[in-house]
Amino acid sequence: MNQIAKRSEDPQLIASRSALSSRLKQVRLTRFLRFGVAGLLGVLALPAALAMTFADLSHEAFTRSQHPWQALHPEPIEVIDPPEGDGPLGLDFVEYGKLIARPFYDDRVWWLRASPRGNFEKDPLEIWLYQPERHDYEAIRYRATDFPYRHPAIRPPLPDSIPDGARYLSAVDIGFQRGNSGGWPQIVHLGGNGYVRLTGFPPLGFGTSFRWGVRNVGQPNEDFVKLRKLYLQKLNDRTLRLLGLVDGQAYTAAFVATLQPGDASSLRVTMKIFLRHALRIAQEPSLGPLGLSSMFWKDENATRHDSHDEAHDADLFIAWYPDGQRREQPITIPDDPDDSRRVADFGAASDFALIQADRSPAHYQRYEVAGYANRTSLLISDIQSSLPYTVRLWQSYTDYEGADNIAVFVRFDQDAEPPVSAEDGITFSYTLTAYR
Repeated sequence: MNQIAKRSEDPQLIASRSALSSRLKQVRLTRFLRFGVAGLLGVLALPAALAMTFADLSHEAFTRSQHPWQALHPEPIEVIDPPEGDGPLGLDFVEYGKLIARPFYDDRVWWLRASPRGNFEKDPLEIWLYQPERHDYEAIRYRATDFPYRHPAIRPPLPDSIPDGARYLSAVDIGFQRGNSGGWPQIVHLGGNGYVRLTGFPPLGFGTSFRWGVRNVGQPNEDFVKLRKLYLQKLNDRTLRLLGLVDGQAYTAAFVATLQPGDASSLRVTMKIFLRHALRIAQEPSLGPLGLSSMFWKDENATRHDSHDEAHDADLFIAWYPDGQRREQPITIPDDPDDSRRVADFGAASDFALIQADRSPAHYQRYEVAGYANRTSLLISDIQSSLPYTVRLWQSYTDYEGADNIAVFVRFDQDAEPPVSAEDGITFSYTLTAYR
């Protein structure tokens, strides 16, 4: 087990770390009670048609798995895609962030809004919203008038007519009313690119991202599993139901999830996974059903002369096991770009977390606008799998702030054959919790 050295000398961090285990136990107990009561009532209240919809998605995922992977490669669009080099055309990250749409659903408790193609959001996403009066889902359509393409911050201005190749939806944001005076914070971002960002109530903010699946992590041929379809249904004022279809080179999958926002927001997920090809673990170092992507650039050891320039989404990894044991490892990266990437196997952990342990604002003063002191920690817990698995931590060098150079992922650890029917997939379930 790795031990924390220099960081443990900070009294504030000692207090933070000593409270960490208690906090995680509280998060898990609260989530268990919440799902055990509210979650069960929500499931019992579902109309029969919804269960059939999940079965339909499972059958569609199985059918897709019987055919070769068809990657989608959107044609480049110079005025929409990120600018290259110093070129003026295209939307940079800040400009794309101005394309905030009107919500397509807002009942003064939940709000849902879509995002168009642009910047890193290039993968099409079908979005459907449940209509209780019809007991059915309605597709959410792209409309150019929903997005402020003429925002004054976009320079040079976009053309009067948005190119046809950019006229589709690519992501969903979900927000929630926080009491009578707590505002309407965003809780989740779900992209067609397969990335999910989950957070709790403010001041907590987005940090480490979640992915629906992994393969060839960190390699040039890395397989980024995509979210193709998303079905949304409000169950009550505290719970939203998500049904989805994910697709990648190695497998397809259907999932059902329940979202509950809070100081510690949670997403309980059950997946049905259908392999496209036989799984041979000797050739598959990182094929699995979930991953966490994070950034670690600087801690206090990077520039010892400057204690105010730390920059990271997370700085500590902890794994827990069914027998009550735990392992923890501070996040570190190679000192040189030519150094090998570090991969550590943590075995069949039942729970694991990528944690932002250093919460001292003074340590992040140089990059204060990034809000690193309030970046969310992500916990994966209650893992159940029909196929053995292990948990791995991957760390690589970076020399700038925007890199995802830290990954934690679940890797299947047993050979498996492609399914012969929609009832023959791999089942995998877990709870994702975002907390401080």
